[in-house]
Formats: sequence, C-alpha cells, structure tokens
Amino acid sequence: MKLTVDTTNGFVTGPASISYNKPFPVPNGSWGSGTMTGVLMHTMVGDLPGCISWFNNPSAQASAHFGISQAGHIHQFGPVGLGWVAWHAAEANLAWYGIEHADAGNPNNPLTDAQLTASAQLVECLSAFAGFPLEVTDHPTAGGYGTHSMGGAAWGGHSCPDEPPQHVRSAQRAEIIARARQIRGGTPVPPPVPTWQEQAMRALPQLQLGATGPDVDTVQGLCCARGQYVTIDGDFGPVTKGAVERVQAAGHITVDGIVGPETWPVLMRVAI
Repeated sequence: MKLTVDTTNGFVTGPASISYNKPFPVPNGSWGSGTMTGVLMHTMVGDLPGCISWFNNPSAQASAHFGISQAGHIHQFGPVGLGWVAWHAAEANLAWYGIEHADAGNPNNPLTDAQLTASAQLVECLSAFAGFPLEVTDHPTAGGYGTHSMGGAAWGGHSCPDEPPQHVRSAQRAEIIARARQIRGGTPVPPPVPTWQEQAMRALPQLQLGATGPDVDTVQGLCCARGQYVTIDGDFGPVTKGAVERVQAAGHITVDGIVGPETWPVLMRVAI
C-alpha cells in the first residue's frame, strides 16, 4: 500500500491508480518551495476531469499537487521534492502540499471509501518524505493534515474542503490519518466496502443506441430533468443519444452516448 517519491522526477509511485499531468508539471505553478509543513485538504466542487481541465487552463491561476477522483484514482499535477509550488492556498503555497478531492459538485458529499484510502496513501507518503507529523492539524503553524479553511484570509478566505455547519469532509481527516498509520505500520487496510450508491449503480443496466423499454424511459426522464428535453417513449434513438452526450459533456465524463456506471451517477446527480 505504501507510495514512494521518485527523487529523479518527483513522481509519486506505488500500488495505486496514478496518472501524471501532461504537460508535467501543470502550467499553473512556480518554483521555490522549501521545507514542507504538511498537507491541506481541498474539495473540487466538481469531478476530476473538470479539475484537470481547469488547472491546465493558464487563466485559472490555480493548481494543486494531487487530485483524487471518487473512485480513488490519483492524478499528480506537479513534482514532489524538486521545489515546485502549486497555487492552491495563497500564502500557504510555499510550505504546504495540496490534495483536491472530487465531490460531484457538492462539498457536503462525504469522501468515498476509495478516496479515504488514496488520500491516506498520499498523506503517509508525503509525511515520510518531508518529515512532518502524521496527525490532524487545525492550526496553520502546526504540521500535519490540515484544511484550506484553517488559514483564513491569508490563505484565500475559503470554507474549503467543506461547508459550514456540516464540515463533513474535514471531519474525515481522522479516518485518513488512521489509515495512513496502518499503512506506515504495515497493517493491511481492509478492502473498500461498496457504498449503497456504488452497489446500486453496478446493478443498473448499460443502455445505448437501439435499446428499448422502461429503463430507457428512466434515462429519457433524467435527461429532461438535466435540461436535455427528449420524448419519453422508451426508444433509445439518435435524439436520446445526443441528449445523453450533452449530459456527459456537462458532467466532464467520457462523451460516448452510452449510459453505464460512469453516466448513471451524473444523470442522477449521485455522488459515488
């Protein structure tokens, strides 16, 4: 479960699903970081493909070191240990790593089990590499796993990674640290248990051009609810396919006109 830093290129590698930004590092960033104090938890208010697109847009003037999808996939935006600075928390940029977590557009959606494990892997790796404590912190001068919001105006004045009064995601740092300590101690982390949403999504059929029946009625009704109006007739024709593709594009997922495990949650606006 342990990840490590390749000191030749700054890539984090190991037993996880990891991709690296192209170009590497992402355009939004600079150089000059030194001793790192800890990691800050961020929320995307969206999903990983949209976050990647935004951080690669020079006009965004924003980035992070890593992004984690709801499925637990890790995307690395810039190198670790080579002095690269991500633009994620204003005055904190030089001394804190930043990890963005997908939330399907709602910061009050809890992190999935897969996200908790992926975040724990990253936090353990970065803590071991930079030497900061493997613990939760809520103060900008104390090392550990903190939040964007704890820095106040100096760090951009954000409520990230969640919204008051719930503070759902920031409260999950304790579980992430517990898992990170298991990883460091060599104790296996139990395999992810699918949430009821994940189980429900897996049970739904895959539908595409030519399909018919009540499940197609459901897709057409959901398309209408997303603002893509089609006739609800149970016939998955070209018009329905076009509506599905527009929903997929708006949700920053694969645009193929096929309603499967990736598209059902977007149609339903369910976080998995």
